[in-house]
Amino acid sequence: MLNIQYMAELEKMSPAEAKKVLDLKAQEMKNSVIFTPNYIPKAERVIYVSESGCDCNDGLSMEKPIKTLEKVNEITLPGDTILFKRGDHFRGRITVNKDGVTYASYGEGIKPIIDSSRRNFADPEIWEKTDAENVYVCTEQFNNAGLIHFDPSYTYGQYNELYGHMKLRREDSFDYKKLENDLEFFCDRKTGKLYLYSDKGNPGERFLDIEIGEGGNTFGGSAHNVTVDGLWIMHTGSHGVGSGTTVNRVVRNCIFSWLGGSMLGGEMNGDKYNTTRYGNAVEIYGGCEGYTVENNWMYQIYDTAVTHQYGWYSEGNCIQHDVLYRDNLMEYCFWSIEFYDGERAGTTREVKNVYMTNNFCRMGGYGWGCKGREHGAPLFCGSHVCDNLSNFVAENNIFCQTLGVIIHLEDDPGAKNIELKNNVYVNPKGANLGTIFGKRYSFDDSAKDTLRKLVHEENPTVVFMPAPEVRF
Repeated sequence: MLNIQYMAELEKMSPAEAKKVLDLKAQEMKNSVIFTPNYIPKAERVIYVSESGCDCNDGLSMEKPIKTLEKVNEITLPGDTILFKRGDHFRGRITVNKDGVTYASYGEGIKPIIDSSRRNFADPEIWEKTDAENVYVCTEQFNNAGLIHFDPSYTYGQYNELYGHMKLRREDSFDYKKLENDLEFFCDRKTGKLYLYSDKGNPGERFLDIEIGEGGNTFGGSAHNVTVDGLWIMHTGSHGVGSGTTVNRVVRNCIFSWLGGSMLGGEMNGDKYNTTRYGNAVEIYGGCEGYTVENNWMYQIYDTAVTHQYGWYSEGNCIQHDVLYRDNLMEYCFWSIEFYDGERAGTTREVKNVYMTNNFCRMGGYGWGCKGREHGAPLFCGSHVCDNLSNFVAENNIFCQTLGVIIHLEDDPGAKNIELKNNVYVNPKGANLGTIFGKRYSFDDSAKDTLRKLVHEENPTVVFMPAPEVRF
């Protein structure tokens, strides 16, 4: 756990010494997630799931596990615990529509992988040449594909792996013939066809494994009193765990990697083509009465590691109470922590009892999904915060290295009630500290005074460190 003395020591170190300490801290947090023990069921009904199982089984014992996520969705009852076998790889999506369910792991080995890519698409039979040079089309159809991951290693913390570069339709004249660089792809939402530029021949022969993330959450649904514990979630084009308004949602001890990138909304936005993409590790869009995200590791996420949000443009009331983000490591995302509950006339919007502590947010804007927008990447971001905000504290966190801003807070009355305490701020000298209440501030010798004056930071630790020489 961080403390004031530990953080103050960082300011006395050389940049190289401080980097070593911070890297060790990150590794400790990774280990804390990797080596968490399995959840131990109490008196609830338990369903076991294994790659070696059979959906003809009842799943009520380790000796007779079921096999597929489809069967999980079919037989889950309120109050069940669903245990996935460690070391196994499951494909599909979980429908979270039963209250009181826990999704966790059993056995030994790596965390069970919950993978929303439908299959390994490295099959030369399903990739056909088009009339455009080096452009191949997949014979299978896709729903809003936003991510292609080539030859994933399925090894914890492999940041630098091959991925596709998505091209967007911005005008009627755009089609697959406009692809021109290796591993560019285009998913035509009118036809469901997926086109890929490969200058080294048929993709199915070129790669051993092609994983494709389409639209839709891996864990999607707003049931109450749901816990997701000890899983490895990847390869969806949308959110890893996504919910609307819910009560007592808990996500802990999980790894989220290589997800996001699908289009948000329909193909058209009015009379223009939609170009907005999305995809978060953990999200609530709406209200919450109890929302805990702790001891997770999120990396290579297209958009945000963890968020609770509801826009001023959305109708209805939104109450967000009792939010806890604790001990999470967030790396190579566009946003690390994002939150908002925008004010809207005629509705009730309220945020109360939010506590964010001992999180490590780093390498903002350096990830796979940040190309072309990296200089907007924030580590701590509140947009359109409602007026009625109270007891919102972020303390003992590390905000380390971003190509964008460390802090982004809109000039809303409620945002001025947010308190940041005893946090560590790391970036190159002269880089951006943040856009705070409508004004841009530099990360320089004035940073401490700025933090004290604007966000109630009495004991900030400010460390100047050169930008890392890494970009994905």
